[in-house]
Amino acid sequence: MALCGLLSVCLPKTARAESVIEIVASSTEPWQKHKTKRGYSVEKRPVRGSPFYEYRASTQIALPPAKLIEDMWQTVTTRTGSVVMKRQVLKRAETELLIYDQIKTPVVSDRDYTLRLRKVALGNDRFQMIFETANELGPGPDPHFVRIPAIRGCWLIEPLPSAKESSHVTYQSYSDPGGSVPSFVIHGAQVDQLIKNIETLVTRLESARIGSTPAPTPAPAPPAPPT
Repeated sequence: MALCGLLSVCLPKTARAESVIEIVASSTEPWQKHKTKRGYSVEKRPVRGSPFYEYRASTQIALPPAKLIEDMWQTVTTRTGSVVMKRQVLKRAETELLIYDQIKTPVVSDRDYTLRLRKVALGNDRFQMIFETANELGPGPDPHFVRIPAIRGCWLIEPLPSAKESSHVTYQSYSDPGGSVPSFVIHGAQVDQLIKNIETLVTRLESARIGSTPAPTPAPAPPAPPT
């Protein structure tokens, strides 16, 4: 038997290294209370092998889960927020999207990434919108941008037992921004962005609800004071 054949029989196969995306997706690390900011209670948990944390926070929205997930899915490609300089839809299917973003970031170099999004029905009126980087499926590196190596998170939408036709929404996210920025510099900005994303969703839906409701009849003006 040739030496290479002998080695292939005798030596164990090397296991493929688990990616940080897979580590985040399968994590069972307990969540820890982190801080309360602008009325949102933020939790965090460590990610094995990474200096960055996964964060989550939740809110309530006056829209049933099925309607909420459809609204979010239909608008995700057009409502980009102020930091997205360019968004290109690379693939669109009923339950999957592939997008390429170039984003403006303060202080540090601008970033880019390709993101895969999936809409998942969990049953019992529960839904998820999962997002994670898939840079291998998008454009190659651009010298004007730093490639973000890892983003992974989801929106979990569930019925709110205490309010009919409303949803309990949990948003969780992990990101490694790439480049040489120290992790301690990024942690606060990541929490701020988590909260901002929730606030943006809540504000948009509230504005739409108010805009679709007929304006109330103005109350009579109070009588003028006696002179």
